[in-house]
Amino acid sequence: MPISVLAVHPNTNIPPSLAIGGLSILSGVVEVVFRGTSNTDLTRDVLSFTVGRVNLGSLGPTAACVMSLASIAFDGPVTNALWAVDSALVTGYANVDRGSGTADINVVGNLAVRGMNGIILRVSYTIFYFPS
Repeated sequence: MPISVLAVHPNTNIPPSLAIGGLSILSGVVEVVFRGTSNTDLTRDVLSFTVGRVNLGSLGPTAACVMSLASIAFDGPVTNALWAVDSALVTGYANVDRGSGTADINVVGNLAVRGMNGIILRVSYTIFYFPS
């Protein structure tokens, strides 16, 4: 079951008119609650969310995403704890509006926690987007 997103808090974006070659940089923080289910095995799950609005590209999104842990916790005694972002990528457009030529960007991150009391509460993201 995918990780539930509680809120997405975008930072102020650098407008494409100020960036070189129309590059858009989108960043922010995503609030989640992702708990570990085992003290010995990793619990892995998928985080999916959208950010934007961006100008549509004709070939799909040409983008790179970086995601990192922004808030973690361990509610109890700890041994061998682990929190990780295994990967992050832009998978496509969402909420496409062909009339305005804009869309949101769909982002997927793979997270991992070890420890029954391990919790990931927030992740930060940065997306470098160029409409192609």
